[in-house]
Amino acid sequence: MSDEKQISGQAPEQADPKYKETLLLYDENNHAVQAISDLKHSGSDYQVITTQPLSENTPAFFQLKDSPAAAAFIAGFKSQKDKENFRFLRVAADKVGEVVQALHNLTNNPKDEDGLKALREHTVTSYQLDKVKFDTPDLHLQELQQMGIIVSPQELEAMKLGLPTKEIHDLNFKLGNMSVVGQFTLSPYRDNNNEVQIGLQSVLARPEYEREEYKMVFSTSDKETLAAGRTLDRLVELPNPHTGEKEWCHVGLNHATNRFVTVPHREVNDISYFNGVRLTDAQKEIAMTGGRFRVEGCQARNIPDLTYAGTVQFDVHAREYRMTDYAYSRPYIPQSLDKQLDDRQRRELMGPDGLDCSKEKDRPILGKNGKPYSCILRIDPKSNGVVYDFSNQRRQEQEQRQSNRQAQDDEPKQSRGRKR
Repeated sequence: MSDEKQISGQAPEQADPKYKETLLLYDENNHAVQAISDLKHSGSDYQVITTQPLSENTPAFFQLKDSPAAAAFIAGFKSQKDKENFRFLRVAADKVGEVVQALHNLTNNPKDEDGLKALREHTVTSYQLDKVKFDTPDLHLQELQQMGIIVSPQELEAMKLGLPTKEIHDLNFKLGNMSVVGQFTLSPYRDNNNEVQIGLQSVLARPEYEREEYKMVFSTSDKETLAAGRTLDRLVELPNPHTGEKEWCHVGLNHATNRFVTVPHREVNDISYFNGVRLTDAQKEIAMTGGRFRVEGCQARNIPDLTYAGTVQFDVHAREYRMTDYAYSRPYIPQSLDKQLDDRQRRELMGPDGLDCSKEKDRPILGKNGKPYSCILRIDPKSNGVVYDFSNQRRQEQEQRQSNRQAQDDEPKQSRGRKR
C-alpha cells in the first residue's frame, strides 16, 4: 500500500473470499435466461455454454475475473448472425436467483418495472467490460474490510475503472511498526511487478495545482477548468504518483482530496469514430493532444429523424471520450421525461415560458431520484434540448431564509419589550 488516501464503493459481501461475479445470457425474443458456465472461442466460432440458473448450480457458474477477455468474446459473439437478440448480464453469483425471478416477470408483462430495472441495471456490453482495469477479485476488498474500509458499490465501479474514489474514510491502523491515522480515499494501481495495489490518498488542504512546483505549469484558465470539475484541454507532463516517473497525461481534479486525477495518454485508445461519425484527421489530431473538438451529424438511437452535435473530449473522471454542449436538429424531450407529460404539459414545455413543475400538484413530474421537480422546464432555442431552470426555486428559498432571519431578529426585541 502507498501513503495515499481512499475512496471506496462496494458492499460488505464483496469482501468475502468466496464472492464472485458471473454472467447471465438473456434472450430478448422469448425472455429466456440462462446462467453461463463457460465461454469458448475457436477462430470465428463463439460458443456460450450455459446451465440452469439454480442455486445448486452456483459452483458451475462462470467467474468473471478477466473483463477485457470477456469483452472480446462478447464482441465476437454478437457479431455472429442471429445473435443480436442476446444480452449479457453481469450479476453477483449469490444474487442470480433474485435477478432471474425479476426477469421472468417480463414473460407475462414486457413492461414489468422490476424486470426492466433488472435488465437495465445488469446488462453489460463489450465496451463497458473492455474499460475495466481491475476486476473485483483483484481489489483486496477483504484486506480493506479488515482495515475498517467498507467499499460501496459506487466506489467499486470507480476502482474497477482504475479511478480514485471520492468517499472519505477515517483510518487508524497499524502497518508494521507504523501507525496510519487520517482521512483517505482509495486509488488502485499496478506496481512495478504488475501486482494490483490500493493506494491511500490523503486529503490536501489546498488544490494540488497550488503547490510551488506547479506554479509555472498551470495557468489561471487551467485552474478554473480543474476547479469546475472538467478535464484540461491539453496534456500535461506529470510524475506518476506511485512510481515518480513522468509521463504525458490527461488531467482533472478529485475534489474529495484536492489531488490530481491523471490518465496517461498511452492508456487512451486512439479514436476514429464517435457515436457512428467518422472523425477527420484534424479531429483525431486534436484528440491526440487532449483537446476538445466538435462532432456533427450523430444519429439518435431509435429516432430516425433526430440528429445531434456536440463537443467531444476525453474525460478523466469517466476514462472515456464524452460529448457535452449537445445541440439537436429539432426540439428533443428525453423519453424518461416525455412519457410523464400530457398534451397540456408538453405544450407548456415547448412554449416560451416553459412548464412550471412546482404548480403540477395533480400530475407531478418526477426526476431520476423519484422526487417531484419544482423547477421550470423549457426548450432551449439554441440547443433544442430541455433546460432545467431552478432560478425561481432558488429565489424562493432565499426569500424564505431571509424571512426566517427577520423573524429571528424580531423575536428578541418583542421578548425584551414584554419583559420591561
